[in-house]
Amino acid sequence: IYSLPVREDDPYDFLYEGPSKLQQAGVKFAVSTGDPGAENRDLPYHAGLAGAYGLSKEEALKSVTLYPAQILGVDNLMGTIEVGKMANVVVADGDILDPRTNIKYMFINGRLIPLTSRHTELFESFKDRK
Repeated sequence: IYSLPVREDDPYDFLYEGPSKLQQAGVKFAVSTGDPGAENRDLPYHAGLAGAYGLSKEEALKSVTLYPAQILGVDNLMGTIEVGKMANVVVADGDILDPRTNIKYMFINGRLIPLTSRHTELFESFKDRK
């Protein structure tokens, strides 16, 4: 979604409105970054941007949780929080689709995953520096 339109004559919001138009047409879709690497951290923001262009907040969240699991045929294992499913959960201090929100905890298959990195260590070291 964070991209320019493919054709020169497409409107600027062509890609942003795509998920909403797919939903209105009854097409099952998933929002992705299109990048197998570091851009995955931006996945919630891609869904949030789709929400700003007509997709409901609930549908935007499903586009990065339930719908990908359904499309891949693994919705019996993941995609929603239910007894018997993998406990892949993110806990945030605000709206998960808002870029200003910070991830506080992450669990993959029920295990707490440390969120520390060189980036977070440097931030903690220098945040109070005057």
